[in-house]
Formats: sequence, structure tokens, C-alpha cells
Amino acid sequence: MKFRTIFSLFLLTIISSYGQNNWKYGELILRNNDTLKGFIQIPMINRAAIANSQKIKFKENQGGKTIRYDYTSAQKLIFKGYDGEISLFEYIRTSQSKVQLFKRIYTGNKIRLYGRMVSEVFTGQDVNGNMTSTGFYPTDYNEYYVIRKYERTATPLIKVGPFTKSFRKSAMKYFSDCPDLVTKLKNRTLSESDLPRIVKEYDQCK
Repeated sequence: MKFRTIFSLFLLTIISSYGQNNWKYGELILRNNDTLKGFIQIPMINRAAIANSQKIKFKENQGGKTIRYDYTSAQKLIFKGYDGEISLFEYIRTSQSKVQLFKRIYTGNKIRLYGRMVSEVFTGQDVNGNMTSTGFYPTDYNEYYVIRKYERTATPLIKVGPFTKSFRKSAMKYFSDCPDLVTKLKNRTLSESDLPRIVKEYDQCK
């Protein structure tokens, strides 16, 4: 048990080091509706770690004090790109016991699509028995959840890691109330790479 605890901290350190320079200027909206403007760091999720922090790091300026916020105090994040594009991140419930941070990819009349980047760190030992680590760090969003407006918990359609369910089967089950869309998924007219289009078609399904 002691080894697992030390090893878990080792993995978390790797992930923390990877993301330590990824500070972006943006707005942090708290649950009391206060808005904080400053530099924000989004937590990186490591699928191989025993535990992952879901806390947002915030500081007013580059040399300022770092303050951490979780879903009990933070509501959402807003980043504005150089081209004027706005990125919205918010906490959503993924199970009865988990509330996690995602980027909102698509907002429809009856459904929303969320995505996030998840890393995988593979570990082992060298010939001397020392712990080694090989990291896979994504460059784009690779895990996606959907949630209908009346639902309290989001459903995964694409997940990272072992024992993940087939996207096609998961999508056909979730979108089963839209026969035309199910047919396109069944005959592979639409696939995993078409996810934003799939969600949009479902939103327009009657």
C-alpha cells in the first residue's frame, strides 16, 4: 500500500510538471457569481493515476499567489482566443460521486457535448528496479461526454484507457430515440470521427 501511495504521487508529479507552463489568461466565474480575471491552469487528467485533482489553479498575475478552486466554489471558465473565439469550461457530473471539468464543445436545444484531454502514463521498472515512466500526452481532446438538458449525469461516448466500450454500441444505445441516426451508426455511415455532427443531427432529430 505504501508503494502504491508513493508511486501515485510520482505519477501526479509527472503530470503536474507537464502542465506547469500551461497558464492562460481568462475569467473564472465562481458559484456566488463573482468573476475573477487572471491566469488559469486547467488540471490534466492521467488515466493511470490512482487519483486525479479536479482543482483549477488561479493567480491574478504571473507572479501572484496561486489559489485552487474546485466545483464547490467554481462554476466555469472562459478563455478568449486571439481570433475572438470563446472557449467555455465547466464542471459536469459524470457519476453520483464525481464532478469533473470539461470543455463545452457543442450546445444544442436538447443536448450538449463536452470534451477533455486525458493522458496515459505507462509505468514499469528498469533492470535496476527503479521506477520508469513513459507518457502519452494528447494534443487534442480525446475523451467525450454527452448530456441531455433533463439529465443530471453525463454519459461517456469516447473514453481513454483499457476496458472502454465500443463507441458505435454506446452511441446507438444513447441515441436510440432517433432511428435515422441509429441507422447511420449501424451501417457505419457515421463513425467516431463524426461525433460533433452526430450530436448535432441528434439535436435536430424529431
